[in-house]
Amino acid sequence: MIFFDVVIMNDVNTMNVSAREEKNSSFSYTVKTLKTINQAVEDITASLKEVGFGVLGTLNFKEILQKKGLDFKDEYRLLEVCNPSAAKQALESNPEIGLLLPCTIAIYQKNNENYISLAKPTALLANIPDNKLDKFGQEMEQKLVSAIREAK
Repeated sequence: MIFFDVVIMNDVNTMNVSAREEKNSSFSYTVKTLKTINQAVEDITASLKEVGFGVLGTLNFKEILQKKGLDFKDEYRLLEVCNPSAAKQALESNPEIGLLLPCTIAIYQKNNENYISLAKPTALLANIPDNKLDKFGQEMEQKLVSAIREAK
């Protein structure tokens, strides 16, 4: 899906329209970034902190696979992210939610381009038959998408 930013410059009705690629599927939210993988990881970590999330750990799949003797040419980092108070609330509501935690954000290369991708909490929570969690998932997803847009 392509979204457009429209900026009106000064008093002139000149519009600068720039497209930024955002892919929004039922399962994931993905944006392209011009940043290096390391810079994107650093920036997303900082923007997550601003919305109450922390990075519990980072898996470097290129490094992991190479240690196992497998050639994997592209960078791929998987960040395990958590909002402690939200996790506590969710686990108290339904202990099986722990199977979906922590939230994950991937930062990876594909075809020489870099991306930031989120497994959408709303999609994951749709697997649990508990309508009380709908609003909770939407709130967490909104914060995570906001952090990704900020770090992009």
